Amino acid sequence: MAVFPISTLEFLCKSYPPTLTVEQVSEITSEQPQTIRNLVSQGRYRIPSFKIGRKRVFRLVDVADFIDRQFQADPSHPSHLKPRRGRPTKIEQMARRRPAEDVLPLTTHVSGG
Repeated sequence: MAVFPISTLEFLCKSYPPTLTVEQVSEITSEQPQTIRNLVSQGRYRIPSFKIGRKRVFRLVDVADFIDRQFQADPSHPSHLKPRRGRPTKIEQMARRRPAEDVLPLTTHVSGG
């Protein structure tokens, strides 16, 4: 049985409803609720929101998407690392050679018989 990594949305769905309050978004993003309110009122908050009656709400899908975008924009993310200069390490050399060694050459045996 293969175990696949859980997505941000699936993880958040276990703990939060589909629409979130400012306080819940604050818990998830580690931002102060008043900071979120200030940025929303200035139109500069990066997660879209809307009002239901007098209450400001955010969609869980939008919050999960925001977290995923932050993860990809992180400069320390492995996809943003520059390749090392110089000679490859022994492990890197072995990793490059291994796929070529795993493929067996096809040989045909012709008998002259």
